[in-house]
Parts: sequence; C-alpha cells; structure tokens
Amino acid sequence: MTHVLLTPNLEPLVEGLRERYPNCRFTAIPDDGTVREEWLDAEVMLRSAMNEETFEELLSKCDGLRWVQITAAGFDWVGGEVWQRRLDEGLIYTRSPNSYNIPIAEYVVAAVLLHGKQFAALRAAQERHEWVRLVARDVIGSTMLVFGTGGIGREVAVRARALGAAVVGVNRNGTPAQGFEQTTSFAHYAELLPGADSVVLAMPLTTENRYFFGAEQFAAMKDSAVLVNVGRGALIAEEALLDAMRGGQIGGAFLDVFEEEPLPPESPLWDLPNTVITPHTSFRGSGNLQRLGADFSANLDRFLAGEELLGLKRQPDLGY
Repeated sequence: MTHVLLTPNLEPLVEGLRERYPNCRFTAIPDDGTVREEWLDAEVMLRSAMNEETFEELLSKCDGLRWVQITAAGFDWVGGEVWQRRLDEGLIYTRSPNSYNIPIAEYVVAAVLLHGKQFAALRAAQERHEWVRLVARDVIGSTMLVFGTGGIGREVAVRARALGAAVVGVNRNGTPAQGFEQTTSFAHYAELLPGADSVVLAMPLTTENRYFFGAEQFAAMKDSAVLVNVGRGALIAEEALLDAMRGGQIGGAFLDVFEEEPLPPESPLWDLPNTVITPHTSFRGSGNLQRLGADFSANLDRFLAGEELLGLKRQPDLGY
C-alpha cells in the first residue's frame, strides 16, 4: 500500500484522496517538529508549507521516499544538502503545474485594468473630495508583451485577448504557444518593447535571466506603459527599476515578487510613485485547494501506473 504524506495545510484533501485511492494510505502530518516512526515508510509526499527541519529529517529517514510534489509553480525555493543528496540518489521532484495559473492571470488582468482606468488617481481625488474626470486608456486595441509562455502566460493571454488586446509571447526560442497571436525569442523582443502598452514578467528565474529587465529595457518602454511582475523578483534589476519609476520612464508598476521576501520595511520600493506592492499573493485564490488536489491526483494516477509524471523540470540545466 503506497503511503502518501501531506503537509498540515493540505489536510482537507485527505478525505477525498482516500475515497479515490482506497489502496493508498494518506497521512496529514502535524507541523509540530516531531517525526514519527509510522511516517517513515512513505513513498510519496505532497509538500506545501512545512517546517524545514522537519522536511530535512523526513528526507533523511524516509529511505523509501520516491517522489515529492511541491505546491508551487517554480522549482527555485527548495534546497539544502539533504535535498540535493536525495535528488542525486534518484528522488523524483515535481511542481504543481496548473494550480495557480488562474489566480495569477486574473491578478495580471486586474493590474492592467487598474492602471488603464486610473483608479489610483481617482481614489486620490476622492480623498481630496475633488470631482476629477480622467480619460481612461482602453485595453481593446492595446498591445501586451508577456515574457514566459508557460501555463501562467497562456492564461494571461486568453484573458487579455478576450478584452481585445493583442498579446505577444516571449520565450527563449520564439516557440509558438497556445493563446498567443505571436511569439518572439529573447533575441528579438527588443524591437517589440517600444510598442507595448503592458509588459508582464511571468518567467521562472533561471541561470540565464537573472536581472533580465534593467535600464535598457525601461528606457525602451512607453512612458505610459505598465509593468507587472508575477515571476520572480530577481528578474528585475532593482536599481534600474527605482530610477525608472522615480524618473517617470514608465507609467506604472505592479510588483508581487521580490528578491528578498518579506520585503524589508526600509526598502525604497515601498515608496515608489505609481507603483503597487503586493506581498507575493497573486497566486492566492479561493479555488487553489481544489486545483492542487487535481494536479496531485493527475500525477498520482501516473505514479501508480508507472508512467512519467507531469511537472518535471523541462530544462534541468537552467533550473526549471
């Protein structure tokens, strides 16, 4: 009987999993730092929020552990010597490829609409008790440039196109992607950047794209354009962003991810003009638990059948 461990915040999934997989054993482990003997025969773990010391002890003691799925869209937040040793020994590591795509895409579209409809300026006028009638920017007929054409980027494209925007995807090789009218490569996006009304960073952080977006990119953007970062904080060179926003090089920025999280209270990012800071919450949505369960079940079906799992690294040499 395959034994599956789940972290405590995923306990609501257990009852449904037991009904669907009567020949498997499911244990939601309490987050009290204790590792119990009856957990050590586990072959599978679905990991979300969990004490790092407990996780490392389980990795060290669960000799039969064969597969860990994380409830995240990216691979860059799990590490440590014990983790790397188990990976070297053949432990399979997968992500949840579809669980957060919808709420993140909705966040992006909301950001573009908030910027275009000038809600921040209207709210400021309200606080001054001023009757200010501004001209909003239409989404229809605008151009959106989306860096990253994976699950999140595709969901963004579907929603933005439904509003009438032309959506261009950017990936390493310009590979066509579902939902995008056009794609271009990292080598050729620069010619499209000056025409973009909104720029979305939805890429994983890799060895190739750290500080990918810097002074040159900000200088090329429209002064009315909005930047939305839902990828990773280190995709942007922070000093270049500070200069761009303080100098009015672009119209606005919505930042949900940061190189250091939580963002320190003394960070100058908090006080940038025309900038909205959110505490890495774009992925949070009321349907997440259901989607996490669906992602995991799809892979557990494959695991039990001896098939290749979904959500494996596509480019291991680049870290995603």
